[in-house]
Amino acid sequence: MQSPKRRKGHRPSYQGSMSRIPARLSVLMAIVVLMLGALGWRLGVLQLGQGATFRALVDQADSSVEQVNVQRGMIYDSTGRALVSNRGSQAITYTKPRKVTEAGMFEVANQVGTYVTIDTKRLSDKSYARYYILDEERAEEVAKLSQTQAKPNTDDYVADLMRYVETHLSALKLTPMQVNQAMIFQKMHNAYALSTVYIKEADVTPEEIAAVGERQLVMPGVRVGVYYKRAIPAGQAEAISSLVGRVSTSKTGLPEDRLDSMLAMGYSRDDSVGTSFLERQYEDVLKGTKKEIEVSIDSNKQQHEETLYAGKSGDNLTLTINAQLQDNVQKILRKRITGGTTEGAYAVVINPRTGGIYAMNGLNRSQNGELTDDAMATINRGAVVGSVVKPAMITNGFLQKTITPERNTYVDKPIQVASTPLKTSWFNRAGENTLPLTASQALEVSSNSYVMQLAMDMGRTAYVPGMGLGGLDLTVFQKMREGFNRFGLGVKTGIDLPGEVTGIRGATDRSHAGNALDESFGQYDTYTTMQLAQYVATIANGGYRMRPHVVSKIETRQHPGDKRGEQIATTINPEVLGTVGWTPRERRFILDGMRAVVHGESKYVTGRYMRNLKPEIYAKTGTAETFTHGQPSLTYSLISFVPGSDVAVAVVVTGVPEANSTVNQDITKDIYENYWKTVLNIKDAYK
Repeated sequence: MQSPKRRKGHRPSYQGSMSRIPARLSVLMAIVVLMLGALGWRLGVLQLGQGATFRALVDQADSSVEQVNVQRGMIYDSTGRALVSNRGSQAITYTKPRKVTEAGMFEVANQVGTYVTIDTKRLSDKSYARYYILDEERAEEVAKLSQTQAKPNTDDYVADLMRYVETHLSALKLTPMQVNQAMIFQKMHNAYALSTVYIKEADVTPEEIAAVGERQLVMPGVRVGVYYKRAIPAGQAEAISSLVGRVSTSKTGLPEDRLDSMLAMGYSRDDSVGTSFLERQYEDVLKGTKKEIEVSIDSNKQQHEETLYAGKSGDNLTLTINAQLQDNVQKILRKRITGGTTEGAYAVVINPRTGGIYAMNGLNRSQNGELTDDAMATINRGAVVGSVVKPAMITNGFLQKTITPERNTYVDKPIQVASTPLKTSWFNRAGENTLPLTASQALEVSSNSYVMQLAMDMGRTAYVPGMGLGGLDLTVFQKMREGFNRFGLGVKTGIDLPGEVTGIRGATDRSHAGNALDESFGQYDTYTTMQLAQYVATIANGGYRMRPHVVSKIETRQHPGDKRGEQIATTINPEVLGTVGWTPRERRFILDGMRAVVHGESKYVTGRYMRNLKPEIYAKTGTAETFTHGQPSLTYSLISFVPGSDVAVAVVVTGVPEANSTVNQDITKDIYENYWKTVLNIKDAYK
């Protein structure tokens, strides 16, 4: 077969394709050459034309932002009298730069320590060792002595040297000046980046101030500042400090139990913060916001400062506390507290309408007889308080419909329950004064028998002499406690102070059924004095349980940088936590009974020693049998109020020998006298 013929002129041509490639490459190469030329030109401009500028920027030290402390908020009493202020003094501070080495801090500490002398008692062995080996000659000496095999400038090398120094402190001595410098180094080293710590905050001399001011360029981060210390005016320390609380110093710094959380919130380790009571509760309000200053050094080694934020002083607190009354009540407790086994005396003066506290005072006695002011004991120390709970118990009987305004009479008689000691009213120990009592009369004579029979009826068990309590409905404990809770007994009052306790509740199992009778007249659970104050305020104001509070107003300056800025006040409004729910007729029984406690005609009234008070008071006394240091003792309590007035008083005195049975009434009388004269300036209230 003949193969097909090829056509002439149609042979593939590779020569034309190859001839076009060099042209493309030439274009690309030209573009590359132009780009390289432009880049070279730009580098030349940067290096030759602007090189000096960039070298200056490279040589310039890093700027740092320093935080300057501001004044803590003031605390005033209800009359505008300053209770807590600030005392400023010159100080030497250190703000740790963002990028600083141990060697850099070592050099600065040596500079500062040459001119500034500080207390070295808190120098740690670790800081001593760290400072010691930062000197190259000393480090080489220690390396030989320790025979370390680690390579220089490694972590193991440093650890070996520090370990050797810490175990040979007596042999590796520093001079007194070097110890001073080591202590300064420790303070600087403990700071974190951009935080400010105090190198020296007390007794700074003019010479030290001048030396630091003149050498700030060789002491980066070190400057002259102001240290503010809390101050309580003379004559008020005893009565106020146990309520206001304390603020840490730069030496004690942040509390260990809150260190991590407070560092996370932006605090420095040696910041002064509220550590207890009112200062702690209102820390966020009182602390203020630190001033921020940016410090930089230019190429000519000139220091420049720019205020980024002017800072804001802490807000001021105005209290419901009347400082003069607070002081007077404390003196009353010291004057009236009994001897012997008496453990303490506590009192709260409250406004029933608002819950504002006029005074809250506590006085503890140690076993050696030493007396200590302790206002916070009114919220963190409970006691069995006795018969002061009876108005709440009888009210609960009304609310449970166990008794009614038409049917509320029980015959007072000794209560004998199987396997339980005889329980009686104080005036009817052997049944010699058996008599029928209404709810009001039961309060007038403080009948234990009345409320015990009421409790058994609430527990669906009618009293029969010699009976057992196997059939008592144990929900009676819950019923009684819920009734007490309505008035504030056995629950936290909600006061704006830390550390409040609820008290202790006794067991409620079948083996403790007999304690239901003790519960009914205040001989089982424990309550705080502040709970009693909230309780009596609830009775006085018609049945509204008000939250107690010691702060009435928070004031802040509207324009932080302007001393003349307008003060904006935030008032703490009264807060109702709950209501009793009684009817006017039911409440009338309670009011009549509490008036009769003081002004009744029965020979068994318990508050007769307060009859001469004008305006007259309504009250309920209480006595609880206790043991103190192994000896029989009594706790005397008393709640009272003036109808139609803005004052109620609660008093508790614990561990009292029986012979001092009027101590609660004596304290109450003195408090009212001081209240009228101090708070309302009524000097003839008793005439």
